[in-house]
Amino acid sequence: MKKIDELLDSFSLENEDMVFQEEEMSREEAKRIKKMTLQKLNRKKPASRRFILPLAAAMVMLLSFAAVFAQGGLSAAYHRLFGENIRYVNDMGTEIQESSTSNGITLNVANMVGDENSFYIIFELIKEDGTSFKKADYIDFEHLNLDFGGSGGYTWYKIEDSDPDDNKATFVLIGNTEKKAAGKKLALTAENFTEYSIEEPENKFDLYGFLAENTDYQDQELIINENKPYIPVDENMPEDEKQKAQHINDITPEKVLPFIGLNIPAAEGTGGVSIDNAGFAEKNLCLRIVRQEYGDSSLGNIYFESKSNADEKLYSSLVLTERRGGTDYDYYIFEIKDMEELKNYEFKYDMVNKTNTVNGHWEVQFRANYKNTTVTVPVNRSVILDGRKYTVDNIKISPLSLTVKMYNSILSGNERGGRLNDSVEVIMEDGSKAEISSMGTSTNPLTSTINMIFLKPLDTTKIQKVKIGEMEIKMQQ
Repeated sequence: MKKIDELLDSFSLENEDMVFQEEEMSREEAKRIKKMTLQKLNRKKPASRRFILPLAAAMVMLLSFAAVFAQGGLSAAYHRLFGENIRYVNDMGTEIQESSTSNGITLNVANMVGDENSFYIIFELIKEDGTSFKKADYIDFEHLNLDFGGSGGYTWYKIEDSDPDDNKATFVLIGNTEKKAAGKKLALTAENFTEYSIEEPENKFDLYGFLAENTDYQDQELIINENKPYIPVDENMPEDEKQKAQHINDITPEKVLPFIGLNIPAAEGTGGVSIDNAGFAEKNLCLRIVRQEYGDSSLGNIYFESKSNADEKLYSSLVLTERRGGTDYDYYIFEIKDMEELKNYEFKYDMVNKTNTVNGHWEVQFRANYKNTTVTVPVNRSVILDGRKYTVDNIKISPLSLTVKMYNSILSGNERGGRLNDSVEVIMEDGSKAEISSMGTSTNPLTSTINMIFLKPLDTTKIQKVKIGEMEIKMQQ
């Protein structure tokens, strides 16, 4: 699913997955990220984003994960994250156990694993009165910031606890920095958080049944989409930006369903969350939702599930957001062309309900005292990336990540800087490509840096080569 503002954002962000530290997010951006996260949480993804609560020692010490396996602490959390690949980071972890308490809640930074520039931090919220986080499927911080004294990015997730009924909520923060992170002093700050439950309503809106009984809604008189953006396509634009602009122009509909105010509740007791209209427009199934942004309930994940295969789920291809007469609307577009196709799917969605809010301020300072196993490989070769020349100074590689350091060519008056996304690949001995969980780039007039965090730790002795554009760097075995 892509909202139009997410597609527009992709023009200027080298990495949409990372939160960049240089400036605070606006309230609107925070709400957008929150909704994206809520949708991701409930898509029944594999367990690669699921964790178990670590039980850790009270002192700061450098520990091999191999030693901690016997204690049943760090091993459980990181084994759920990395699987059998945990053996490649056996000596890259450290216990932290530094905490801050405010308003009956303790924020504890439990442990981390990292290399020179990238890291995973496990932290937790603990209710001192012993009450449970059982209904907190999602927790939204009003402010959460990791200070690492430079430029870089990070993302974080609430992760599954070993005991869902206990008084702890556990999170993982994944990040990278332009400057060396290993051995540095870091600070995690948080302010105010809200707990949300995510539940599938028992009595949902039957979309197929509604359209079958009300055939007039299947083919309605459409209205002009007054909010359709048009992005001029300039021949001098980089090819990938040109394609994105054309894609947005093509997929945003010229006409949409009219506003009719059906006001069918999405679920009982959901306040302002209701169905405004539903039907087919321009050979797509469309659904307009009325939402109350600041109410206690909102719509979370929304999709269609195949009746013959529960693993086959169809999500919206585009969501348009509009404010009209003081009311917020979300317009979902699904690639279902008619009733004959719709009958093969069951309409599914979740309700996100606010359950508790805690005000407080937490700040934990700690040091990244893990063993840095990063290896630096000198390169000093030139490469062309997106029409611009760079000199690759070196690459830094570990089981967790790859960092490419480059010098920029001197730009002429009208030359644009090259786009660096998707310019680097790590090829293993068996010919497969290393999977990437996130990629970030940073540039200044003189240098550029590309950082890739692998989906799971790699056996670096099995890397055959690193490709940077047309350049191939053979790795010594």
